[in-house]
Amino acid sequence: MLFQDVPIKRKLTSVIMLTSSIVLSLTCLAFVAYDLITFRRQMTGNLATLAQVVAANCTGAVAYIDEDEARKKLASLKSMRNIVAAALYDKEGRLFVKFAVNEPAQTFPTRPGADGPRFAKDSLVFFEPVVKEGQRLGTLYLKSDLEAMHALIRLYGGIVILVMAGSFLLAFALSTALQRAISQPILELASAAKAVSDRKDYSLRARKYGQDELGQLTDSFNAMLTLIHERDVSLRESAERLRLALEASQTGTWDWTFLSRKLSWDEYLYAQFGLRRADFDDTYEGFLKCVHPDNREQVNRAIALAVQQKSEFNLEFRILWPDGTVHDIAARGKAFYDEAGKAVRMAGVSLDVTQRRRAEEEIRRLNAELEQRALERERTRIARDIHDDLGASLTRISMLSESVRSEVEGLTQAASDTDQIHNTAREITRAMDEIVWAVNPKYDTLDSLAAYISRFAQQYLGTAAIRCRLKMPVQLPPLALSAEVRHNVFLAFKEALNNVVKHARATEVYISLDLRPTDFVLVVGDNGRGLQRNADKSTVSAPADNLRSASGHGLPNMLKRMEDIGGRCVWETAPGGGTRIMFTVLIKS
Repeated sequence: MLFQDVPIKRKLTSVIMLTSSIVLSLTCLAFVAYDLITFRRQMTGNLATLAQVVAANCTGAVAYIDEDEARKKLASLKSMRNIVAAALYDKEGRLFVKFAVNEPAQTFPTRPGADGPRFAKDSLVFFEPVVKEGQRLGTLYLKSDLEAMHALIRLYGGIVILVMAGSFLLAFALSTALQRAISQPILELASAAKAVSDRKDYSLRARKYGQDELGQLTDSFNAMLTLIHERDVSLRESAERLRLALEASQTGTWDWTFLSRKLSWDEYLYAQFGLRRADFDDTYEGFLKCVHPDNREQVNRAIALAVQQKSEFNLEFRILWPDGTVHDIAARGKAFYDEAGKAVRMAGVSLDVTQRRRAEEEIRRLNAELEQRALERERTRIARDIHDDLGASLTRISMLSESVRSEVEGLTQAASDTDQIHNTAREITRAMDEIVWAVNPKYDTLDSLAAYISRFAQQYLGTAAIRCRLKMPVQLPPLALSAEVRHNVFLAFKEALNNVVKHARATEVYISLDLRPTDFVLVVGDNGRGLQRNADKSTVSAPADNLRSASGHGLPNMLKRMEDIGGRCVWETAPGGGTRIMFTVLIKS
């Protein structure tokens, strides 16, 4: 495996050297083996010939068991350097004479072996029969060393080493020169690929060195670079257009991998969330922390639904900046699925729509203000028309009835009818004044309400001969009240006074108004006979039906009017202890 990391030049050189060395080694080994086998055969043949000659010369000595003659015959072998031992055995196989050159006596076999040659560890042994006229007389034993063969092996070894060394050097020189034809185009391709990878410059081209397969590979590589360069230029242009579009619209992009829970943002998204890159941990949980607590569950449900139904994720929600300010975000995205249909990631864009939301709210506010102004103008016109036209007519009726009454003073029935006409005209005039006051927008203030109910109470109670005590703030702030609130408060107040006049038998009524931070309280109390309740409770606040069953004095109407404007009506009463009614009305900021 280490060979895979070696440079290609060394690989090619190593392959050539290894191939050449193996081939040369096998060739030398074949030649040496052939020569050694031939030498062994020659050595065996020479020793067999020598054994035949010596055995023929020793025939007489063996036949007559002449030891002296036998020794002389064997002593002639001293001239043979390779013969280290010799011996003669009689026909019974007994050793009767031996010859040795630095060989111990125990090296001689006690009995002759099989006829013929036999290679031992470091010697060649030969047993030759001694025969005369076809009759075997004994056996000749010859032992030759292998020094000649060892010398030949050393010689061949030296020659092989010299040949291998020379061949290795020559092969190295040739492989170094020849491998360039292959390695140079490949190295050029590798260099061009590395330069393209490092510098991301797809305009580079690899040099072509020929028309072979490597040349075709170079052409294909350069053509691929041309195609990538064209696509890269097109992609850069598209990316630049996209960047300009995103920058102009302040649109951010995001990519969420479900398995790792990693959420990647671009630079515009950090600005939308009021964060620096180091402040965000690139997780979905970190994103949820930025979402307004009231919208987190909504975001989770919308994403889960889009993934489940394989539909588009499209949602507007609020986020919290680190400084505590609230911003509005519009996000759109799409989930991507693997081959098994499992959602693996979701990508999309988001846009800060805070300014748009504020503009929409401002437009709605302006529209409402325009509608309110148009309504106020219409109310002013109605109030003016009622006051000018209907008021003038009622005043004229009242004046005419007064004139007629003075003329028909003696006529009892005519005077009574005229009084009824006069009183009815006055009632209608007062009702018309209430309508004008309720409709006219210039009276849509708490100060106007306090002044009107004070004036009305004094006039109404004065006519009934009931003393009126007022406790109103000397100066009230300019708090706006809608026509609906003013009208319902006044009618409930009027109903309370009407109950006092008709049913309470009171001699005194006290009226107070208390302004608090979030509401105001209007109190109407009397010293009359109070209300008879079904339950023994000093303070009651119950539904309208219960009130109606308890009293029947218009109290359900007062409660209903307060409920209509988000207020409360509470009363305190006891038989003979008078009645105290409190109207609590919220003040809108």
